[in-house]
Amino acid sequence: MSNILFIGGAGFIGSSLVHAFIREPEFKIFVFEPVFANTNRLVDIGDKITIIRGAIADFDLLKCVIEDHKINIVVHLVSTLVPGSTYEDFKREFENVVFPTSRLMELCADKKVKFVYFSSGGTVYGNSKNGEKFKETDMLSPISYYGLTKQIIESNILFENKRGYLNYLIIRPSNPFGNGQFLHGNQGFIAVAIGKILSGKPIEVWGDGSSVRDYLYIADLADAFYKLIKSGVNNEIINIGSGYGYSVNDIIGRLRSCIDIPFDVVYKDSRSVDVNSMVLDISKLKLLIDVKHTHLEDGIKMFFEYVKQTINKK
Repeated sequence: MSNILFIGGAGFIGSSLVHAFIREPEFKIFVFEPVFANTNRLVDIGDKITIIRGAIADFDLLKCVIEDHKINIVVHLVSTLVPGSTYEDFKREFENVVFPTSRLMELCADKKVKFVYFSSGGTVYGNSKNGEKFKETDMLSPISYYGLTKQIIESNILFENKRGYLNYLIIRPSNPFGNGQFLHGNQGFIAVAIGKILSGKPIEVWGDGSSVRDYLYIADLADAFYKLIKSGVNNEIINIGSGYGYSVNDIIGRLRSCIDIPFDVVYKDSRSVDVNSMVLDISKLKLLIDVKHTHLEDGIKMFFEYVKQTINKK
């Protein structure tokens, strides 16, 4: 039996991971969320998991949770930043997330608890000058405070591994999309675009639409992560993506072909925090597990059907 604590497990990515693990009786799942956090994404499995309310900065509470529930694996999914976050946001992130995370790593090293960190393949690498796919060994060169924070925590993990023998796994996902994603936020182009279409508003594009991203259907991300944990992969940095790049204009074209609702597009000035091209090399992932890949258009169609069904239930 493995006892897994998902810190931030009620979010878009976290809830998808939790759903992947509850199908196996060998895993006992605990979800750690702030008092104010919405846990609706987990309502269908509430009787199969344990939800604990608290702040990541509450070290004594986290220590009790890890000790009392004999946690074997901690999965860290917490971030309050997005690529467009400001310096003031960055400073708050240090106090509320980065420093508490560093202390949590020390605890995990001491208790021989595996520490899994969800970083960001979409922001830690920075710009790809010629559109090359990013490998895990490439130099990190983030251009946003969001990416910089992820890089700092990654470096801290590697330091604790050398200093305190912390067992770790660093996951660098690309741009996940799919069921459970918020349609009216400021992150996740496909989800936000669907939200705009259903609201009858134009899709807003920063720049000329030529920027390229690696879009990954959320079920594929959850499947890959589940297999990595199940296989006992340890002390590795791993990209999880589709391995394919699509421009924003490509995505708009596919939305038009998949969704039978007319919509407009508005192009705005580009932002300095947006990379030109980001596609992940997933060769390492394929060596470790059998990788499931959902075609982009199939993923968009399934996501849109899910959204329509969710709206009809309300």
